[in-house]
Amino acid sequence: MSFAFPAKPLRFDALVVTPANQAAVSIIRQPANWPMPVFCVTGPRYSGLTTLLRAWCEETGGTYFTSNDFSRRKASQLGDLAGTFVAVDNADTVAANEKLLTFINQVTKEGGRLLLASSSSPSQWRVSSADLKSRLNSMPIVEVLPPDEAMLIGRLEAAAGRHYLKLEPEVIAYLAPRLDLTYEAIETFAEKLSHGVTTTGRAPSVPLAKEVLEAMGLAAPDEPSSS
Repeated sequence: MSFAFPAKPLRFDALVVTPANQAAVSIIRQPANWPMPVFCVTGPRYSGLTTLLRAWCEETGGTYFTSNDFSRRKASQLGDLAGTFVAVDNADTVAANEKLLTFINQVTKEGGRLLLASSSSPSQWRVSSADLKSRLNSMPIVEVLPPDEAMLIGRLEAAAGRHYLKLEPEVIAYLAPRLDLTYEAIETFAEKLSHGVTTTGRAPSVPLAKEVLEAMGLAAPDEPSSS
């Protein structure tokens, strides 16, 4: 039996911040200093863009939209938010391109702030409108970089915590030089480790961590793979 606990509001002070995402966090937290009312934050998969947007909305009192939610909103409903703080996740997948262009123009006119997030640069988004394309090409961007070792450790501990696991220092020390420096690898490892703990009843130890790494095809530098 599993129990669901109420999700805590996402705030910046609860985020793992290292040089990999420090610039992004600093810039988006100062919307009054943005060079334009619309800003975009980009980053690799699982890099925490959704968390950044939700923390930003929590701090500013803004409204968070998934791309689907934004596309489904009536133009009049969006227009009412043009003077406020709005975040749109996976903005590159917003189907209603003209609606996005209209909202960008409204936010610019009404003095609001619009924060977009995507795994790719706005200049690479597929759009049919030349006017929107021009807007996207000139949009200021800040990027979340691939994880450094400090981010790897912090995100490992956070990911394990979401699975109700605690990683002892020796497990972290074992994993730090061996796990791929990608956000996806961190999340995949935590999920597979949780599965291993659940199915075997073993603690999240170094031997179990080694087995998980080998199952992911990641042989330790000083040890051959079991395959």
